[in-house]
Amino acid sequence: MPNFNNGAIGEIEYGQEKSVEQNVESLISDGTDVTYFIELLGDISDPRDNRGKIHELSFVLAATIMAILSGKNHVSDIHRYIRNKIEWLQEIFDRPNAKPISRAQLPRIIDIVDWDDLNAIIEEFFGATVENTNDEWIAIDGKVLRGTITDKDNAHENEQITIAIEHKSQQILFQRKMSGAKSSEVAEVRKLLEGTWLQRAKVTLDPLHANPTTLETINQSGGKYIVQIKKNQPTLFEMFGDMAQEEKAIDSIKTVEKNRGRIEEREGRFFPLKDAEFDARWSESDFQTLIVVDRKTKKLKKGEISRERSYYVSNVELEDYQSKTLTDVEEELFIAIREHWHVESNNYIRDMTFKEDYVKTKNKNQGQILSLLRTVVIKIIRKTNPKNFKEVIASFCDSQDVLASVLLKFNFLRSWI
Repeated sequence: MPNFNNGAIGEIEYGQEKSVEQNVESLISDGTDVTYFIELLGDISDPRDNRGKIHELSFVLAATIMAILSGKNHVSDIHRYIRNKIEWLQEIFDRPNAKPISRAQLPRIIDIVDWDDLNAIIEEFFGATVENTNDEWIAIDGKVLRGTITDKDNAHENEQITIAIEHKSQQILFQRKMSGAKSSEVAEVRKLLEGTWLQRAKVTLDPLHANPTTLETINQSGGKYIVQIKKNQPTLFEMFGDMAQEEKAIDSIKTVEKNRGRIEEREGRFFPLKDAEFDARWSESDFQTLIVVDRKTKKLKKGEISRERSYYVSNVELEDYQSKTLTDVEEELFIAIREHWHVESNNYIRDMTFKEDYVKTKNKNQGQILSLLRTVVIKIIRKTNPKNFKEVIASFCDSQDVLASVLLKFNFLRSWI
């Protein structure tokens, strides 16, 4: 299988079509046996009767991905893209008999796609492993698919996703679907950890996952975690608050940033927990370090000042952690806490660039399938080292050759030349 976690094509900007094509050329002529994404899509189970079946499922999915890569997010826009580009799509996917799909039929076909089949193909194709994450911290978080909420739904019936994303590269490693109350995220994250190598990795988690079972799963598997503690764990929250007030930290880190009309000061203080006493239910979580983060924000225009204190606990020991010095370990933990919010940046891109919260879907599975296809698009664009997602999408819109060249690079499609 191809593996795309180590390395990326150069940044794509206007006027770079020729250099992108040159980069791709050597990769598609090296004689290596590869499996192309369009071929893998053909393995998805299709519940339709073969009699009278007009539209190949794999072609519809591949064409939908092409449309999203070109900035088409709503079903109507995707339909028009496929209709208008049908001859080109027939050519690049080697499907000369593929026909334009109707506006009414497109969502119906998307709806019948087996989510588990499609997700397995995506994970197989992109092939993320713990060995090639370069020891990065990985954020795990949930997101509501607001476009799936209808007037008939109550607050506990919306569709959600859980995403695991690398801090530095911001590559999405895993995606899982959820239906129902937000509390189901706890069980889904636990299943994700137990069913993948994430339990052996370094992960950052929201307060929702500050529970003994989840943290024990990571710790007992040799993984590392940082989790925020809020009032959902009142005993720990009070205990850590008292430590921050009464005890002296063994060290601290402070940063000052000026950005978007405000100055933000962040100070992280570090407290060892080896000698602290915790309730027996936390015994296998192996609390080693408390990190107290104080944030002071000043809005320059109005002069307003706000202060916030947050508590984080980790099973990373401050002394002799992987032969790093104490300062190195502290800096790693402090940065990991800050970079956990990259998952929020990813959610912002999903909503503002790809309109995930604004694309209304009548069927729940349709919303989940489109979300998976957006993830494929995001993974592809991330590999271009983009400065701006919208610029990359605009370059794809401006030139079919640029888009095709990038997809050839990733063995998304075969060379049709």
